[in-house]
Amino acid sequence: MKSKYFFSAVSLCLFSIFLILFFVNPVLANITEPANPPGIESPFKDPKMTLIGLLNLILRDIVLPIGAVIAVLALIFTGFLFVTAQGNEDKLKTAKKSLTWTVVGIAVLLGALVISEGIKNTICLISDIPGLECPKK
Repeated sequence: MKSKYFFSAVSLCLFSIFLILFFVNPVLANITEPANPPGIESPFKDPKMTLIGLLNLILRDIVLPIGAVIAVLALIFTGFLFVTAQGNEDKLKTAKKSLTWTVVGIAVLLGALVISEGIKNTICLISDIPGLECPKK
């Protein structure tokens, strides 16, 4: 009984190997390279768009409008903290700390474009990188 199963298993394995060798070889012979190799496409479709241009666009069109709304809400909340403190020293400390950090946040938000332009100009002074659009000397 065991020899019957053994013979069937060996026959099935040999037949499978024959099928693989017979049918796979012609299929592998016709493999060609794809016209568009797989990979990540460049997000810079516009040739004028550079990394610094993209960062400035994100700062100007996304970060600044959202940050401005958050800054206004933070100032309103800080004013609410001052009004509800009613002379309580601990609440006044919290309100003053909130005002300080709100002003610091607004300064960083407004200085974001200036900071990115300063970094770009510093890099342009060190070396002329083609994608940075450095001013001509």
